[in-house]
Amino acid sequence: MIAYLSDRANAVTAVGLLCSGAAMGLVVKGHYEAGVVLGLCAIIADDVDGEIARRTKNRTMATKAIGKALDAFSDLIFGSVIPAIVIASFIESPASAVFTAFLLLIGAVRLAYFAHFGLDDHGYSTGLPLSHALPALAAILLVDHTIAPLELGVVLPAVFVPLSLLHIAPFKIKATGTLVHVFTIGVAVTASAGLLMTSRAGQ
Repeated sequence: MIAYLSDRANAVTAVGLLCSGAAMGLVVKGHYEAGVVLGLCAIIADDVDGEIARRTKNRTMATKAIGKALDAFSDLIFGSVIPAIVIASFIESPASAVFTAFLLLIGAVRLAYFAHFGLDDHGYSTGLPLSHALPALAAILLVDHTIAPLELGVVLPAVFVPLSLLHIAPFKIKATGTLVHVFTIGVAVTASAGLLMTSRAGQ
């Protein structure tokens, strides 16, 4: 099984999964900024592995299938699990469990739909990709740290309920192409740098 990670695209996906796993370990201990930064690194890996896969010739069907499954696991973790853990930690009521379950269900439905239908012929996908969730969370944390303290137990659910519904909404959005890749990586790097700076300033 492990031999399939020798494929370059799958190896990058595995690095993203390692980042996501470490991110979960950090956020459950309350190290939200560091965890979100690692989650953003997983998004970068997710963006890069797809491009590598498209440029790599003669990949076997098994290698592609395993890479696709690994990619879906990575998407679910950085797109739903990490945000759910962070947000639930700020909700001081049993509603945190309901909210966590809601985010995970939305993420799973989104990924199941995408696994079947994928992108259309023009590189568009249905609904907002899960990769937008963590940058939105990072932006809210940055506002909380640098502009004005926020009531995160209220603000985060208020933002993420409609944001989650956009993941399964029927509109089309461009999900591949050079500009999309540059934008995705740029947002992830900028958000990571901002969180690291605010984290160090608070120490």
